[in-house]
Amino acid sequence: MTKPIARRTIVAGLAGLTLGASAASFPALAQFGLRIGGTSDDENEDRGGFLNLNRLFSGVQSVFEGFTLDEKDEIRIGTNLFPKMVDRAGGPYGNRRAQRGIRNFSEELLKTSDRKNLPWEIVLVNNNTVNAWALPGGKIAIHKGLLRYTSSEDELAAVIAHEIGHVEMSHGLAQMKTEDFTKGMSNIARETILKQTNKGALNNLVLDQVEDRLMNTVTTGYSRDREFEADQHILKVFEKTGHDPARASNFFKSLLTVMPPGTKGTTSLFSTHPGTEDRIERIEEAARDLSRPDHGIQPARMEGFRTVKRYFPSRRKYRRHG
Repeated sequence: MTKPIARRTIVAGLAGLTLGASAASFPALAQFGLRIGGTSDDENEDRGGFLNLNRLFSGVQSVFEGFTLDEKDEIRIGTNLFPKMVDRAGGPYGNRRAQRGIRNFSEELLKTSDRKNLPWEIVLVNNNTVNAWALPGGKIAIHKGLLRYTSSEDELAAVIAHEIGHVEMSHGLAQMKTEDFTKGMSNIARETILKQTNKGALNNLVLDQVEDRLMNTVTTGYSRDREFEADQHILKVFEKTGHDPARASNFFKSLLTVMPPGTKGTTSLFSTHPGTEDRIERIEEAARDLSRPDHGIQPARMEGFRTVKRYFPSRRKYRRHG
């Protein structure tokens, strides 16, 4: 049996190749396959990490297929890209007390994670859109525009618990390994990643190439199944923190009054695919069998919420459109 080639010792000389705008520009390369993991069974070349340039540049194979990405890689992604993405989204909100308030509020929620090695961090972003997002490695961003639509601490807790779920289940890393993620990248970006594979899959140059795609993914939403999984994670967090599971869907109901009817754009919180109403039904169905834990709100969490609300009081009447 042929031993798979490790990702850091890929086919010798690959870094010296100059790939053009597409594999079609290189007839010889178009039929050339790079094995970066998996088995050596040629009849199974579409599985097990066989990277075929023809399929890659036609957008039907992930550029990361076959890479063994782990928690250290997730941490590297978050540490490297989070400050850049926060800046692109509007930068950290300038009020230190508000930042401290969101951190205090989130502390108990973040402690529910089973992934104790992650350097969890939450930042309030100076952006008026109603959104929140998370990067691999435990990095969470809350847009200040969302806070005026959280009328209770249960609603803000649900938002953060949803984003914790994406990190907890490595959704960002999984998304990077899909064909859809690769399809959205330029051929130049795919080229660059291929050239860098023998230097380490996720060095800074590679991360620069995935920044745009990753930001689009985390700010507009994941696949249907991954959004459902993150929604269900809210209930797991609520069980551990003493929140009433019957209130887990309240923020999503608020979103239905904020977003214009027929809105096509999506976020990780509001979506048309799957529909937000469908997600509410699923959360409420799962919550019916849960009882409220017999412990109350911790003072630090409540004080954190009061601090946030001091700067971003909830709107008495949510804006409606149409």
